[in-house]
Amino acid sequence: MKDTSITAERGERFTLTVGQNASTREYWYLVDPEPDSSVLVSRGHVYASDSGDEAVAGAGGRLTFTFEAKGKGTTSFTLLHCTFTTCQGNTSTVPPETTGPSATPATGATTPSQAPERITYTVTVN
Repeated sequence: MKDTSITAERGERFTLTVGQNASTREYWYLVDPEPDSSVLVSRGHVYASDSGDEAVAGAGGRLTFTFEAKGKGTTSFTLLHCTFTTCQGNTSTVPPETTGPSATPATGATTPSQAPERITYTVTVN
């Protein structure tokens, strides 16, 4: 299991980077509940393509979320990982309205769609 505990000092900025590929409808979102803003604030996110400045069809990339530790305490935030089979109605900038399975399995399908992955990180600011 991946460690989801983060320790930071007041005023420190840190980043969290995940793989993302729009061509396969794979997206990540910072979702509610948002972190306690007296402890931690989001400073946005930036996407960088694995192909650099050249547009390459099907190329994946990295999405980097930036956070700033504001005050002493502990809080958490959650990232939602949507894939082709897990979310419906989402785009690279708009999260899905619902986070249930994306579709009812077709007749004869072997396995139903799965719910999207949620990863909750706990941040302690000293």
